[in-house]
Amino acid sequence: MDGVQWMYGFEPDSMSIEWKERVRKLFLDETGEAYTIDSISNLQVPEWKGNLLLIDSEEYPNASSLLGVMWALPHEEHGVRIAAFVIDASQQSDGWGSKAWQHLVEICRVEGKKFIQLEVKAENVRAQKFYRLRGLEVVRELKHYYASGLGLEMKGPVQ
Repeated sequence: MDGVQWMYGFEPDSMSIEWKERVRKLFLDETGEAYTIDSISNLQVPEWKGNLLLIDSEEYPNASSLLGVMWALPHEEHGVRIAAFVIDASQQSDGWGSKAWQHLVEICRVEGKKFIQLEVKAENVRAQKFYRLRGLEVVRELKHYYASGLGLEMKGPVQ
């Protein structure tokens, strides 16, 4: 897949049903979380430069081209909250997560954002390690946040 690349993402509620279904499947396959099409549609993610879609340009604009999602939004006065970050297993460990993170950090700097926060499943140790390497730390446990178990809120400075 030589045509894999991050592109600016669009708002979840503007996606076609096929694209929302692909997002739903990505989360189910990679995190075990079962979201509904309605829950994806209702994510309050505005159009913003921090939103990215990992696509295979050889398949685009088909929904099957979607290989990853980073949806982030301005949060409070000086922060950003990552609402969704998932990458298809076939593309993990190829640097795509790091590239998306670096893009987000650059956008944060331009916009004067000072911190990034997100929620992650407590059992997702690999993701926690990724975030810790980028300066985030667990700030609190979120009981019943995920249908399948404990969540953690992580937060850290833009680095």
